[in-house]
Amino acid sequence: MPNIKNIVDAHNKKLLKKPNETTQQEKTCNCRKKEECPLGNKCLTRSVIYQATVETSGGKQTYIGMTDTEFKTRFRNHKQSFEKIKYENQTELSKYVWSLKKNNTSFHISWEIVDRATSYSPITKRCNLCILEKYYILRHKERASLNKRSELATNCKHALRFTLQKLNCT
Repeated sequence: MPNIKNIVDAHNKKLLKKPNETTQQEKTCNCRKKEECPLGNKCLTRSVIYQATVETSGGKQTYIGMTDTEFKTRFRNHKQSFEKIKYENQTELSKYVWSLKKNNTSFHISWEIVDRATSYSPITKRCNLCILEKYYILRHKERASLNKRSELATNCKHALRFTLQKLNCT
């Protein structure tokens, strides 16, 4: 059985090892068709503030959102809310897309990463991701024309994973 010193030494060696050509780089995209990636081959990026731009013949509207998980996971949830009517009221973006669909208006949605931040830390008791999203909604209205002011009063959902109710004792 290895002692603590061996475990720590092995861990430190792994962390301090210099990357070389044989070390596999972190994947940024796993889309089958790279040209259809919503973020230009960066869909596996985590902890991001993103912007969705909905363009119609009448103009464009923008939406600011955030995700602590990979963007691709959040993108799939958005796509589901655009396709299934039971998720119509999930976000302000999905409400807008459904209003366009009901009016038979053609539209195109483009996505981009606006910023990155760390999510909730139990040490600092701050969620930089939520704070930064609120900052963009308040200070950059041109990037968040679909967002509502009521989104600013929401609590951080990332802190929930550190509460006792999420502790699995069984």
